[in-house]
Amino acid sequence: MTLTIYNDISIVQLAFFIPSLLVAGTLSYRHGFKRSAGWIYLVILSLMRIIGAGMELGTISSPDNANLAIGAQTLQNVGLSPLILVLLGLVTRSYLAMSEGSRPSLPNARILRLLQLLVVVGLILSIVGGVNMGNEVGDEIANGSTISYSISTESKVGIALMIVGYALLVLSAIALVTRLSALPNGEKRLLLAVFAALPFVFVRLLYSILSAFDSSNPNFRQYGGSSSAGYYVLGMCTIMEIITVLIFEVVGLTLPYVPHNERGSLFNPTRRVHNLDVNGQPLTEYPPNKLQQNQSV
Repeated sequence: MTLTIYNDISIVQLAFFIPSLLVAGTLSYRHGFKRSAGWIYLVILSLMRIIGAGMELGTISSPDNANLAIGAQTLQNVGLSPLILVLLGLVTRSYLAMSEGSRPSLPNARILRLLQLLVVVGLILSIVGGVNMGNEVGDEIANGSTISYSISTESKVGIALMIVGYALLVLSAIALVTRLSALPNGEKRLLLAVFAALPFVFVRLLYSILSAFDSSNPNFRQYGGSSSAGYYVLGMCTIMEIITVLIFEVVGLTLPYVPHNERGSLFNPTRRVHNLDVNGQPLTEYPPNKLQQNQSV
């Protein structure tokens, strides 16, 4: 049986995201599972891609099972959100690593939290919209009708929130880079990773915009598209995601490990200066001078 371009994409995703999941799990353990840290979203993205690829490859042996194709497509559509959330996590870590007197007035911790919430809401709406659209397509397939669908309002609002989140993320990163000298040496690479990843995430965002707001273009139709539609997915989604995840994981592996009970000191300058851990207790194994040594490039 000849493999389709979507089957080939799934094989590439499995080959990359299975080892990526292991690295992402390691990074989450080393740097924290909190949503504000960002690394957990690499785990989520890897799981999305592994499960979605498995469902897509399942259509080879079960070509009449529309649920497999719809599930794979729904997971494909929501891959943008975790990338933006990782970027927000890295920007948040950079912000918190600065001393309070060196931080820009904008963004602040509250705004960064609101940005994360905004993108999470966009993710939820995108999932809801994708499920609704999949149900519509599934009904048409079951009835033997020609595939014709409309982009749901939920999907469009979800993508609109992603656009706003991405734009504010870029502005936040620019504001922080103007205070680059206030960052500990080892943390400066985080902002470099953000700026390195932004163009690739933008291409991924552009694909989502075209899919949601230009559904008449057969190259960006999620169901029943042109013969070239899969190549646009490969070039504008899969490859962009792989490059971005590589940037995140390579930089993440170079960051110094800080014991769990001492992370509050690393990201809270007041505790760091006074040599206190996350619970306000004196640090004994990771004094400030060692923090600085481990953060140096």
